Amino acid sequence: MAGEGHQTPAAAMLTRAGIEPTSLRLCVAEVLSVEGQALPAADILARVRERHRANKVTLYRILDLFVEKGLAFRHSSGDRAFRYCLGPRFSSRAHCHAYCVRCGRMECLPAPETFVDMAALGERMAMDVMGVEVRIDGICAACRKAAEEDGETTGPVDAEPGNN
Repeated sequence: MAGEGHQTPAAAMLTRAGIEPTSLRLCVAEVLSVEGQALPAADILARVRERHRANKVTLYRILDLFVEKGLAFRHSSGDRAFRYCLGPRFSSRAHCHAYCVRCGRMECLPAPETFVDMAALGERMAMDVMGVEVRIDGICAACRKAAEEDGETTGPVDAEPGNN
């Protein structure tokens, strides 16, 4: 049993973010902390339900709270579903994302500083830049390989007129 004052990493994150660590919030924070990718809410809910009773409305409220407090980032994707991952203060590093337009996987990439000079951007725009979201859209290696094996082209799934 952990000694008094010792917190799990998820509990410590919630405390740092100023969020009361309920059991469900802890579970959601744990799910976000073990993933190397930004997840849609449905995937987060499925992983949470493996360990805890939860409903969709409560999960969305928790995710909204996490975003409001800076614990998580909400990222838009090409399929109209938001993806969630830990914010830079709570993950091992600030990061960018690569989004596969065919399968919808959103993978976390190295820090945005390798893509954008935030200090120079802030000076040029005369503003305090608090963050930069970089998303690279493309077709992942697995989807490209599957398409080649099936003799398909590797264009986006929703590239047809009317599907955007």
